[in-house]
Amino acid sequence: MEMDVYDELLAAALFIIFSTFMLWVFRKLWAVRKRKTINDTSSKSGHYWSPIEHEEQHNYCSGCKEHIVSGYECDNCLLKVDNINCLRSVSTKIHCKVNQTLCRKETFDHHWICGNIGADLFCEVCEELCGGGVGLQDFRCSWCWRVVHTKCKPKFTLHCDFGRLARTIIPPYCVTTRKPGNRNQRMAVIDTIEVPTEIANWRPIMVIVNPKSGSGAGKQLLRNFRAHLHPAQVCDVLKSNIAASLRWIDDHPEVEVRILIAGGDGTICSALDQIDTLSRRIPVAVLPLGTGNDLSRWLKWGKKCGGDIDVIKLMEDIQEAEVTFVDRWTIDAESQKKLGVRLQSNKKLSMTNYVSVGVDACVTLGMQNTRESIPRAMSSRLLNKFLFFTFGTKDVFERVCKGLNERIELYLDDVHVNLPDIEGLIFLNIPYWGAGVKPWATYNDSHRQDCDDETIEVFAVTSSFHIAQMQIGLASPLCIGQAKHAKLVFKGNHSFPMQSDGEAWVNSAGTVEISHKCKTAMLRKAEKQRSGCGMFF
Repeated sequence: MEMDVYDELLAAALFIIFSTFMLWVFRKLWAVRKRKTINDTSSKSGHYWSPIEHEEQHNYCSGCKEHIVSGYECDNCLLKVDNINCLRSVSTKIHCKVNQTLCRKETFDHHWICGNIGADLFCEVCEELCGGGVGLQDFRCSWCWRVVHTKCKPKFTLHCDFGRLARTIIPPYCVTTRKPGNRNQRMAVIDTIEVPTEIANWRPIMVIVNPKSGSGAGKQLLRNFRAHLHPAQVCDVLKSNIAASLRWIDDHPEVEVRILIAGGDGTICSALDQIDTLSRRIPVAVLPLGTGNDLSRWLKWGKKCGGDIDVIKLMEDIQEAEVTFVDRWTIDAESQKKLGVRLQSNKKLSMTNYVSVGVDACVTLGMQNTRESIPRAMSSRLLNKFLFFTFGTKDVFERVCKGLNERIELYLDDVHVNLPDIEGLIFLNIPYWGAGVKPWATYNDSHRQDCDDETIEVFAVTSSFHIAQMQIGLASPLCIGQAKHAKLVFKGNHSFPMQSDGEAWVNSAGTVEISHKCKTAMLRKAEKQRSGCGMFF
């Protein structure tokens, strides 16, 4: 009898715990649904709201003036509220910086937002620190990012000149936007544009961002760009069509423009495909949000970046960057037929960095399959490096690509090449490979590598351990040669792992041809000239 009572109490406790947990999950899902509805709805005032949670800074609601624990923030003007009621109230009282009724050239003044200013900014009038303290105080302009004290605001000029971003921003009174009919297009894109005659050396910058890249850094970076630039200049690859966002460039040849792509190698390659379809060559800069980031290393934009980057400084660097040309290549993978039926559908893609077959691609394929099977929240650069180490170590013992040279035939400029005993073959277009390795730097001037000579470099590795040795500078690759056209013939009935710019796949027996596609204009960060002769001068 006593045991039955304990069993009933245990069952009741478990039921209560389960019910409480399900109620908590339901409330969380309902809150996310409500927040997504707000986020996907652009109000007439021009605000675009996104949820914010657990703010580290002491921010205050622009509606009720209370401290914000979790709430909403406008991506465009950084106006903050703590609940939906305040959001609706503020939207009717305070317009966003892109509101069309306020954006007239004749009366274009500063768009002041009160409060929530960083404590390390200085007033433009008295040059004393702004922000800090309790409650909403002091003002920041959403266009030029200048800050002033409340008491100094009447002394400051009314007209906004966009500050250090004047050359980069598309003035809201010079542009009209539209929403394409594409179902996936949720954001407005540029329809028509007019050159602002009052801004000297004006050259706008279009930004393409993948918010999934960089372990969440891409999402933060996307909002950072929208806050500094005109939102129509910023293209979210998940919610916008790149071709639709760039279509105005062909319609307005009088506008000199530059493009920034923020993402991993896959994002950069797909965006370059769209840019190459334009009638003129637009210089492109890249911001590294992936794991390898070899293209950005060569163009001197760094090996990685976070979402809190200084956008104003970055835009100035892009304006000063040097234009260089880079070859792009076409990969045609054709599967052989068996009994009149192809074993695999043909594959055609573009390559900017490198394409490989064998152990290098096998490790990339293992990483790719593992990342697709885990939640997005667990994805990170550190995890990617750990997976690369794990699959590389695994291959040291398994050596699934052993004897690769016996299963493939290589032709460089239609000349058959005898391969040594290898496990991987790489076709290289840029100086960097494998997250910072410079394979071709070990050869003399007779094997000089240029990125715009319509010639591709071919080298081989003997194992994944050989790759590890190269990454720490203890080994050199096996030089195979250079060519303007390459062809691989896969023999037998085996499947071969391949990868191009971080995208891996399994290729069945057949042929793969690598041919020159075009030249793309890229932006290389300019070297800073150091002045002085030392720390005392």
